[in-house]
Amino acid sequence: MDADGILQSIKDNLPETLLVAAGLMAIFIAISYFRDKESLLYKFLMVVGTILGAFIIYESVTVGSEWYEFTRAVIAVAGFALVIRPFRNIDFAIVLAIIAMVIAYIYLGGMTGDFEPLSEGTPRLVLTVVAGAFAYMLFNYVQKVAMLVGKLLNCWPFLFLLGAICVVEGVLMLTGNGSLLDIYYDYMGSTAGSESSP
Repeated sequence: MDADGILQSIKDNLPETLLVAAGLMAIFIAISYFRDKESLLYKFLMVVGTILGAFIIYESVTVGSEWYEFTRAVIAVAGFALVIRPFRNIDFAIVLAIIAMVIAYIYLGGMTGDFEPLSEGTPRLVLTVVAGAFAYMLFNYVQKVAMLVGKLLNCWPFLFLLGAICVVEGVLMLTGNGSLLDIYYDYMGSTAGSESSP
């Protein structure tokens, strides 16, 4: 098979390929973290995982409507887990609050008419600080929720399990055997049928 054939095969089976790639990356990250979280290999895998996670999220947003619902959910969780990993301990809320303060300060400086007194001196500074405090409060809340979810998803046993689920789901789909959800429904159907029989 030539390079064009391989690329076409990946394009035709994009969700499955992304699942397997995300799963393998999550497993490699979990194993390297467990062995030595200060190693260069772990840090390299984390950077590659972040790039892969961003690509996965982009693809699931742009073409994900064509995929199975369960596949989209697994890809979204895996993409988020890979992207959030290096940013778990960074305080983005303060950076975004400072940006909001700069935007507010510039915006207030251009006010005219009845609002012109707000465009200079103490009122401008007070409103700028209030805008920054409000932005910090809002972004800090969003950041804390995202970090809590990120820490849960990046606990290495859970990350390993998530990676295994992604790989199994991707392989099942690549081989035409449906999804883990299909297997679950088949199992539950056969269990319910055996319980109802005399």
